[in-house]
Amino acid sequence: VDGAQQVKRLHPDALLLFVVPPSRKEQERRLRGRGDPGDKVLARLKKAEVEEPIGRQLADHIVVNDDLDATMDEMLELIDAARAA
Repeated sequence: VDGAQQVKRLHPDALLLFVVPPSRKEQERRLRGRGDPGDKVLARLKKAEVEEPIGRQLADHIVVNDDLDATMDEMLELIDAARAA
Protein backbone atom coordinates (compact mmCIF):
# COMPACT_ATOMS: atom_id res chain seq x y z
CA VAL A 1 0.00 0.00 0.00
CA ASP A 2 2.85 2.39 0.80
CA GLY A 3 4.40 1.74 -2.59
CA ALA A 4 1.09 2.27 -4.35
CA GLN A 5 0.65 5.61 -2.62
CA GLN A 6 4.14 6.68 -3.72
CA VAL A 7 3.53 5.58 -7.31
CA LYS A 8 0.20 7.42 -7.48
CA ARG A 9 1.79 10.55 -6.03
CA LEU A 10 4.61 10.49 -8.60
CA HIS A 11 2.52 9.20 -11.50
CA PRO A 12 -1.15 10.15 -11.04
CA ASP A 13 -2.07 8.45 -14.31
CA ALA A 14 -0.59 5.09 -13.24
CA LEU A 15 -2.93 2.10 -13.36
CA LEU A 16 -3.18 0.54 -9.91
CA LEU A 17 -4.44 -3.01 -9.57
CA PHE A 18 -5.14 -4.26 -6.07
CA VAL A 19 -5.00 -8.04 -5.80
CA VAL A 20 -6.90 -9.58 -2.90
CA PRO A 21 -7.43 -13.14 -1.74
CA PRO A 22 -10.94 -14.57 -2.09
CA SER A 23 -11.26 -14.52 1.70
CA ARG A 24 -9.19 -13.94 4.81
CA LYS A 25 -9.56 -17.64 5.62
CA GLU A 26 -8.06 -18.56 2.23
CA GLN A 27 -5.27 -16.05 2.74
CA GLU A 28 -4.44 -17.72 6.05
CA ARG A 29 -4.52 -21.16 4.43
CA ARG A 30 -2.12 -20.02 1.71
CA LEU A 31 0.29 -18.42 4.17
CA ARG A 32 0.33 -21.50 6.37
CA GLY A 33 0.59 -23.75 3.31
CA ARG A 34 3.81 -22.12 2.23
CA GLY A 35 5.30 -22.70 5.66
CA ASP A 36 5.11 -19.25 7.23
CA PRO A 37 5.43 -19.40 11.05
CA GLY A 38 2.21 -18.88 12.99
CA ASP A 39 3.22 -15.51 14.43
CA LYS A 40 4.11 -14.22 10.95
CA VAL A 41 0.78 -15.46 9.58
CA LEU A 42 -1.14 -13.65 12.28
CA ALA A 43 0.87 -10.46 11.73
CA ARG A 44 0.24 -10.59 7.96
CA LEU A 45 -3.49 -11.15 8.48
CA LYS A 46 -3.68 -8.25 10.93
CA LYS A 47 -1.79 -5.99 8.52
CA ALA A 48 -4.11 -7.04 5.69
CA GLU A 49 -7.14 -5.99 7.72
CA VAL A 50 -5.67 -2.50 8.03
CA GLU A 51 -4.25 -2.15 4.51
CA GLU A 52 -7.03 -3.70 2.43
CA PRO A 53 -9.49 -0.80 2.78
CA ILE A 54 -6.72 1.64 1.83
CA GLY A 55 -5.71 -0.48 -1.15
CA ARG A 56 -9.29 -0.76 -2.31
CA GLN A 57 -9.65 3.02 -2.18
CA LEU A 58 -6.40 3.65 -4.08
CA ALA A 59 -6.93 1.02 -6.75
CA ASP A 60 -8.31 1.59 -10.18
CA HIS A 61 -9.34 -2.08 -10.25
CA ILE A 62 -9.66 -4.80 -7.64
CA VAL A 63 -8.74 -8.29 -8.73
CA VAL A 64 -9.68 -11.32 -6.64
CA ASN A 65 -6.94 -13.94 -6.80
CA ASP A 66 -9.13 -17.03 -6.72
CA ASP A 67 -7.36 -18.84 -9.56
CA LEU A 68 -3.85 -17.83 -10.62
CA ASP A 69 -4.35 -18.27 -14.38
CA ALA A 70 -7.67 -16.40 -14.37
CA THR A 71 -6.19 -13.67 -12.19
CA MET A 72 -3.26 -13.21 -14.56
CA ASP A 73 -5.60 -13.11 -17.56
CA GLU A 74 -7.77 -10.48 -15.89
CA MET A 75 -4.77 -8.34 -14.98
CA LEU A 76 -3.37 -8.53 -18.52
CA GLU A 77 -6.75 -7.56 -19.96
CA LEU A 78 -6.94 -4.53 -17.66
CA ILE A 79 -3.40 -3.48 -18.57
CA ASP A 80 -4.05 -3.94 -22.30
CA ALA A 81 -7.26 -1.91 -22.06
CA ALA A 82 -5.48 0.90 -20.22
CA ARG A 83 -2.73 0.99 -22.81
CA ALA A 84 -5.26 1.10 -25.65
CA ALA A 85 -7.16 4.01 -24.10
